[in-house]
Amino acid sequence: MNWRVFAKKDVLDAYRTWRLGITAVAFVLFLAVPTYFRMDSAFADDPSFFSGVGFVLFLVPLAALMLSYDAVAGERERGSLKLLLGLPATRRDVVAGIAVGRSVVVGTATVVGVVAAALVFVALGGSLPVGSFVAFLALAVLLGAAYVGPAVGLSAALSTANRAMAATVGFFLLTLLGWSSIPNLLRYVLNGFAAPPGPKPEWAVFLDRLSPVKAYDAAFSGYVETEGALVSSGDAFYFSDWFGVLVLVAWAVVPVALGYRRFRRADL
Repeated sequence: MNWRVFAKKDVLDAYRTWRLGITAVAFVLFLAVPTYFRMDSAFADDPSFFSGVGFVLFLVPLAALMLSYDAVAGERERGSLKLLLGLPATRRDVVAGIAVGRSVVVGTATVVGVVAAALVFVALGGSLPVGSFVAFLALAVLLGAAYVGPAVGLSAALSTANRAMAATVGFFLLTLLGWSSIPNLLRYVLNGFAAPPGPKPEWAVFLDRLSPVKAYDAAFSGYVETEGALVSSGDAFYFSDWFGVLVLVAWAVVPVALGYRRFRRADL
């Protein structure tokens, strides 16, 4: 057996237990329905599809974390993880398969919601560039994977679902609200616990750009054509669209690998 078997099992389990269906319906409600009312209101004279579905920046990470925080820890608490490992498979297969499976589940729900919103937008007279729409859809799916990775990694590293949930909630709040405070705090400490003078140094700006949210913004600005002119925040490589994609891929992969390293030595 290999990770593909566990990925398929994870997707089928989400389908049978209605998690996939419920998540897809939620995406339609939060993306397609507001698009309908937006097009049917005063905004219809100057519609913008991508600003109308900008809620994905909050919705996709939230769904990814809530669907994934108990991916491994929950199986461990229920005792079903021992049954899975009793099959001819390794712990790496289990963790990798679950990570891929949850990414597929979140990605499928994201595609359903975004496509539904696009159909509503076009049906009500909106104009949608195909290339930009495909790029936006791909980035939204990649954003989901970038949050599934940390959630599965934490679930593999921690022994209970409650601990994994607390850690994923903290990660969600950190990346959406408090990431910029990390380089600021480091500057404060390095300056002898005093407010640092002058502008941010290059290393602090680089660290700030490693946030999955900032990475998504950078990739979105480069690959999706929107109504206004987009002004780059700087010329350094870490402001580029390709670097944003690279950071999102890293968030999808590296936390899973780190979680597996701890999980492979854990006593089940």
